[in-house]
Amino acid sequence: MALLRRPLLTLLAMSSTLLVACQKPKANDTTPTTSTNQNAANSGQLRAVVIGDELPMVRKTDKGYDGLSFVVLEAIRDQLNAEQGEGQAAVTLTTTNAADVESGLEMIRSGKADIACGVGFSWERQKQFDYTLPFASSGIRLLAPTTIDGTPKSLEGQTIGVVANSVAASVLANNVDNASFQSFATPADALNALKKGDVKLLAGDSLWLRANQNQAAPDDVIVPAVPYARAAIGCIVGESSSSLLDTSNIAIGRLLQAYVDGNKEARQEINAWIGQDSAIGLTDEQISHYYRMVLSTAAEFQPTP
Repeated sequence: MALLRRPLLTLLAMSSTLLVACQKPKANDTTPTTSTNQNAANSGQLRAVVIGDELPMVRKTDKGYDGLSFVVLEAIRDQLNAEQGEGQAAVTLTTTNAADVESGLEMIRSGKADIACGVGFSWERQKQFDYTLPFASSGIRLLAPTTIDGTPKSLEGQTIGVVANSVAASVLANNVDNASFQSFATPADALNALKKGDVKLLAGDSLWLRANQNQAAPDDVIVPAVPYARAAIGCIVGESSSSLLDTSNIAIGRLLQAYVDGNKEARQEINAWIGQDSAIGLTDEQISHYYRMVLSTAAEFQPTP
């Protein structure tokens, strides 16, 4: 069960009003639409898949989970509750652990879960799932000894640790010749292998590497200077869950706009995981700049007078 905080929807409504949103179902999608919102209303649960428990997206605690993904999931839960009809029970957020990326995606594909957040975008996944608006962006890089600069030439003959079925594994395989790859089932396994010295190079998204650098390899550096690829990070739902997709986009849009508008609670929630005092170290202006770009391409918001 996720940690419960003050409902973000209440906070976000103070700072912005949604005018136009969001991603609609694919025009050529002939799959019968199942209203996940209605399922959540009937069951009283928004079922989220948790893949790993690594910062900044997820942190396991004695009471459940926290992290940037759960800031977003709780905003979606609050939006679902705001859309509930009179007399309907409140929707709660429940979690299911996945052993690895593929089994987590299969839970959503099969309808055993509704949503997963903190998932990097890939065109291959887009064929089977729908992505929400992104709430973060990252690049594919490596955590490496200072003698390796991360360029393809410096990686020749090296063994690179990757998380199986991850975007990083695919990107590096397509961009680096004459290197071998060692796959690990989970992010925790990959970080553990780096810490123990079983591998000396680990590829992944920059946010994940930065957040776990001090714990896994404090003397290493994140390379190269320019990422191999950049990817947005958002939530994914099944292709037949258009109603949940729309609700999620509204919730994420409001959350991002609240941050841009300087809402204290929204900034506190997000900055705890990627802000200046976190391991990621992004400034308020850097985060706001990215959120403005996301909002400019997908939605229009108007500050509340």
